[in-house]
Amino acid sequence: MTRQEFFKSPKMKAISSNIFSCAVLGYVIAGLTLYLDVIRSGRYFSIATVVVLLACSLLIHLLQSRVAAIVLTAYSGLVVLITHTINGQYSGWWVVLIGVYAIIFTFKFQNAWQQEKEFGE
Repeated sequence: MTRQEFFKSPKMKAISSNIFSCAVLGYVIAGLTLYLDVIRSGRYFSIATVVVLLACSLLIHLLQSRVAAIVLTAYSGLVVLITHTINGQYSGWWVVLIGVYAIIFTFKFQNAWQQEKEFGE
């Protein structure tokens, strides 16, 4: 069984749907950031955030990447701290939550995949 077949198997249904949900939420937030911050407000420095969100969401979705989930969480946490320092209010904390969930479920998948490779039920 290949990794993708295992990911799509019925016993991975809950984990794969949660990983997919995290990725889709990342896509939506990247799109909203692009529209609201870059297009409407003209804050072109937000393009970096859009690129990081989109790249990490794609890697989480397509490769179930633990590294991308960690990078997404760390980057969004840094953005929340910087935003709080500049504006005095917390914004973007929901991206941190998405990243935390992505970390949890990508690690669960990778552990299950390791067990599948070792014991091959």
